[in-house]
Amino acid sequence: MSEQKPPVQGIHHIAFGTRSSRKTYDFYQNKLGFPLVHCENHQHGDGHFRHFFFDMGMGQDLGFFEIHNVGEKEDYRTDPSTGLGLPPWVNHVSFRMADEQAWTALRDHVKAQGLRVLGEVDHDFCFSFYLMDPNGLMIEFTYDTAPERFGQGHDEAYRLLFEVPAEEIGDRKER
Repeated sequence: MSEQKPPVQGIHHIAFGTRSSRKTYDFYQNKLGFPLVHCENHQHGDGHFRHFFFDMGMGQDLGFFEIHNVGEKEDYRTDPSTGLGLPPWVNHVSFRMADEQAWTALRDHVKAQGLRVLGEVDHDFCFSFYLMDPNGLMIEFTYDTAPERFGQGHDEAYRLLFEVPAEEIGDRKER
C-alpha cells in the first residue's frame, strides 16, 4: 500500500468552552506565554458569546468560547473528560516542544508560576509533562526522544487497532 498524505495541513484551531475568559487568559497568556492573537464578541439572539484565540505556533491556534444565554444549560461543564465520566487524561491537547531544553525550561517556568505539574511520563518515543487548565482540560507538553519508534506504518497500526489485548480477553472471561 502506498503512503498517503493527509488532505489537511495541520490544525487551524481547536476550541473549547470556558466559564472565565479572565482565568483562561491568565493561564495561557500570563503563565504559559501563549500570545493572545484574536478575540471576537458576538450578540446571538438574547445572549452573547466571546471567541478568543492563543497562538500555539506554526500558524495554529487554541480557541475558547465564553457563552452567555446562547442555548447552554445553566449547569454546563467545560471539563471535556471528567464532565463526560472519563478519566481526565482521555481528552487532552498535546503541544510539541522543539527539544528537551525547551521542554525543561517550560516545565521549570510553570512550576515557578505555581502551577501543579501532574506528572512526567516517558512514552518510549517521547517525554511529556501534564497540567490541568482552569477549564478542566488536560494539556501535555512533549518532546520527541525516539521519533522512529512512533511510526509503525499502516498495516501494523491497523492490526493493533482491532486486536484485543490478551489481558482484556482474560478480564472478559472473568465477568
